[in-house]
Amino acid sequence: MNSIRRLVLLNQMAGPLFRQLAEGLAGRYPDGAQLVTGHPDTLAMAGRLTPKLEVIAAPGYDRRSRFHRVYSWFRYLFTVTGRILFARNGDTVLLVSNPPLLGPWVWLLSFLRPVPYGVLVYDIYPDVLEQIGLIRVGSLPSRLWRAVNRLVFRRARVVITIGARMAARLQRQVGSDGAAVAVVPPWADVAMIRPLARAQNPHLFRFIEPEDIVVLYSGNMGASHDIDSMLAAAESLRTQRRIRFLFIGEGGKRAAVEAYIHRFPEGNVRLFPFQPEALLPYTLSLGDISLVALDEGMEDLMVPSKVFSYLAAGSAILAIANDASELSDVVDDSGCGMRVPPRQPERIVAALLAMTDDSELLAAFKRQARELAEQRYSQRVSVHAFADILERAYLGPVPMKDKT
Repeated sequence: MNSIRRLVLLNQMAGPLFRQLAEGLAGRYPDGAQLVTGHPDTLAMAGRLTPKLEVIAAPGYDRRSRFHRVYSWFRYLFTVTGRILFARNGDTVLLVSNPPLLGPWVWLLSFLRPVPYGVLVYDIYPDVLEQIGLIRVGSLPSRLWRAVNRLVFRRARVVITIGARMAARLQRQVGSDGAAVAVVPPWADVAMIRPLARAQNPHLFRFIEPEDIVVLYSGNMGASHDIDSMLAAAESLRTQRRIRFLFIGEGGKRAAVEAYIHRFPEGNVRLFPFQPEALLPYTLSLGDISLVALDEGMEDLMVPSKVFSYLAAGSAILAIANDASELSDVVDDSGCGMRVPPRQPERIVAALLAMTDDSELLAAFKRQARELAEQRYSQRVSVHAFADILERAYLGPVPMKDKT
């Protein structure tokens, strides 16, 4: 019999996908689930979610400065502490890897109150920080971080991540004698996000003209995203009046998009801030072709979750990524789009023209994208996979001694 009576989910910024996971899992346990988060959208929706999911308000993630980020992490850990120390018999914790202090903190608390826990790894630390140059490879902080990870992972009942290449990398931290790292890819809400004819889109004229062929980039415009190559491609295609680039989001590279629009105000690039979650079905369905980038060096460190929303919207994918990457595994040979290497804008131009000049090819990519989302990357498929993994991990009596 499943030993979990109530699942306690710890995610400081539980956005739509994690909230959907929490809702899907809550109904599978006798006492439902708790979600401890500071995400403002999720907190605002608390009263409208499934009755078996209790949303616990916690401090959110404060991005204003490095000090504010770390301070917000500690405030969240303070809230989590009471949930662990005063857990009920039958409670089980599922925590995410961000903030990076959360895993070690739950590991320490588990010696005071031996609540079983599992870890869902979205970001592999310190590897990501090494890759972007914030920590030197092989340094003392790096070695200590990996040593702590090993303790956290080996005491966990289960470690789950979102890509096969990430799992292989994590397995080296867990150790060959530890439990196998499980994989559940990200997903999209295929009921909410779906292809939508432009004539049925009430927000169409806020963003584009009906006759546009839209190349969409929606999401974070961070330093690791190849926005510069996208803009270089847009500049090369300025004479192609039918092709419009639509950028929706925020981040460090947003200034580069603003500078482009200032240089070329005739309008082949449009820029908008993040839109409310309720508008996602309308904005994502605008993309005939959607751009997603995975920077060099990140091939086995992350999976860009936006690609699954693009698939659900029935958008052809143009992936900017090297081969042998998590993103290439999704796009290559799936028939949902094309892939080009990073930092080669001329290849982006060639791929966009190949798709926009061949309406049948573009239509086939769009159909296959939607089918792929429904068959492999839907909420239903992923929640079932999570539940199955948790059930296998927690069957039987809960051991109270460390596995290390």
